[in-house]
Amino acid sequence: MGFEVVDVPDLPPPGQFTHVVKKGKMVFISGQTANPEAEAGNLEPGPHAERVFSYLKSAVEAAGGDMSDIVKINIFLTDLSQFPAILEWRPKFFKEPYPAATCLVVNSMVQRELIMEIEAIAILD
Repeated sequence: MGFEVVDVPDLPPPGQFTHVVKKGKMVFISGQTANPEAEAGNLEPGPHAERVFSYLKSAVEAAGGDMSDIVKINIFLTDLSQFPAILEWRPKFFKEPYPAATCLVVNSMVQRELIMEIEAIAILD
């Protein structure tokens, strides 16, 4: 295997993918979603954003880093009206300078009840 699988006990069990892989100093974090909120029927974007950013934090810390090591995030929203929640929660988990970011509005997540997903790339010191 060309990469190390990082176990992250704080994340829900993955399906046919790995939440976090590490290759040298690079860490790739699969898209994280707020499954507990979605399963409870909560469609408010704030709790989803908080959960997703907390999952990213758990993931990068399990790989031996911290949020300042994340250099790129890709954000997927199902509605542009969810973007203010990202703007509210991002500074609670990241300090300036913020990582490079892309934000896309998509038709749907694979699980229709999910409203946002964020993936990340980190480079450890």
